[in-house]
Amino acid sequence: MITIKESTYDDIKNIQNLWADEDVMQYIWPGGLHETGEAVREWLDRFISARPKQNHYSIFEDGKYCGETQYRIDSETKNASLDIKLFEFARGRGIATQALLYSIQEAFKQGAENLWVDPHPANAKAINLYRKLGFIQKEMPEYVIALGEDPSLYIYMELGKKEFNDKFEKSCGAIVYTIDGGVIKYLLVEEMSGSHSFPKGHMEEGETEIETALREIKEETNLKVELDTEFRASEQYTLSEKPGVTKQVVYFLAKYKDSSPSITRPDEVKALKILKLEDAINTIEYDNKKEMLKKADSYLKSKAENTF
Repeated sequence: MITIKESTYDDIKNIQNLWADEDVMQYIWPGGLHETGEAVREWLDRFISARPKQNHYSIFEDGKYCGETQYRIDSETKNASLDIKLFEFARGRGIATQALLYSIQEAFKQGAENLWVDPHPANAKAINLYRKLGFIQKEMPEYVIALGEDPSLYIYMELGKKEFNDKFEKSCGAIVYTIDGGVIKYLLVEEMSGSHSFPKGHMEEGETEIETALREIKEETNLKVELDTEFRASEQYTLSEKPGVTKQVVYFLAKYKDSSPSITRPDEVKALKILKLEDAINTIEYDNKKEMLKKADSYLKSKAENTF
C-alpha cells in the first residue's frame, strides 16, 4: 500500500538519508547532499509554516520510506515548482506516478495555475514520466531563471491546470466493511455490467478526496460510514472510451454499523453483496482489486492486534 503524507519532524532522518544517496542525487548534487538534522529541520519548517501554498510529502510503501515529493506555489505568478525523489528500489513500479499525481492535484487545488519541473537532460526516465503526465517542454521563463535555475543545464517542462483536467479524471470511494458476529465482512457493488467493485464516484470541483468518498458511499449504498483515511490505496488506468485520458481511483477504508446498505442508483447498481474475505476475493474479477482487498484486510487485522 502506498501512503503519501505531509512530512513531519519524524521524517527528518529519512530525508537526510534520501539526500545523501549518491544515486538519488546524481543529476542534482553529485556525491549526495549531506545535511545535519538541524539544517533539514529548518528547511522543513519553511514548508510547514507556508502550508498549504507549499507542501512537502513523504512517500511510503507498506511502511517503508521510499522518497519525497513537494510543490511550491509562487503567490505572484500562480505557478508552482514540482519535484520528486525516490530511492532506486521504489522506481519503475508506479509509485512515482501516484505521488506526482497527488502533488499535482494538491497544488492545483491550492491555487496553482501552472506547474513546472526542470529535469536534467540525461534523466530520461523522469522526462518520459513528466510527458506521460502531460508536461510539455518549453523555453525556460525569466522568473524561473531568476530563481537560480540554469536553462543550459536543465530542461524546462510545464503543465497547465486546464490541460491536466482534460487529461485526467479522478474518483474516490472506499472499501466498506462491517463486523458481523466478530467476522469482518466486505460490501461489494455489482455494476450493471456484472463486474464487482467498491463504492466510488467522480470527484466534483472543490471537493476533497474524503468529501467525495463519503458522498459517493452515501449516494450509492445509503450508508453513513466512519472513514479510516490512514488506509489510502489508488489505481490508475486508461479509459477505453476516452483515448488519452487516464483515470485515478482512490480508496479509503470505511466501516458501517447499525444500518444496512440499500441500492439508491438502480440504473447504475445491479446488486450489493456483503461477503466474507474469501468469498469477496472469489467474486471480484480483477486481480488488482483482489490485492487491494487483501491489503485492507491485513491492515484491519494488524490494527486490531495493536489495540490490545
